[in-house]
Amino acid sequence: MYIVSYDIEDNKSRIKLFEELKDLGLLNIQKSVFYGELSKSEIKVVKELFKKLCDDGGKAFLCRCEIDLDDTYGYKKADLEQLSFDSI
Repeated sequence: MYIVSYDIEDNKSRIKLFEELKDLGLLNIQKSVFYGELSKSEIKVVKELFKKLCDDGGKAFLCRCEIDLDDTYGYKKADLEQLSFDSI
């Protein structure tokens, strides 16, 4: 599992990154924090998005992690489960 977090002032770039991370299937668990599984190719995509959308002073990071619900406050298992959708 991965956490992606960012701090981007430019609204257009911030919204673009938000939408792209959602499209990759990551869960938006806080305003600028996403969580979920990423493949190697998706990690490359995220890093390219960082380069493209954070070049004007924005900051972002991608971190491999495993969240232990015993170490959280206010989150439930369902909050951190990755949603999947079937293609039609």
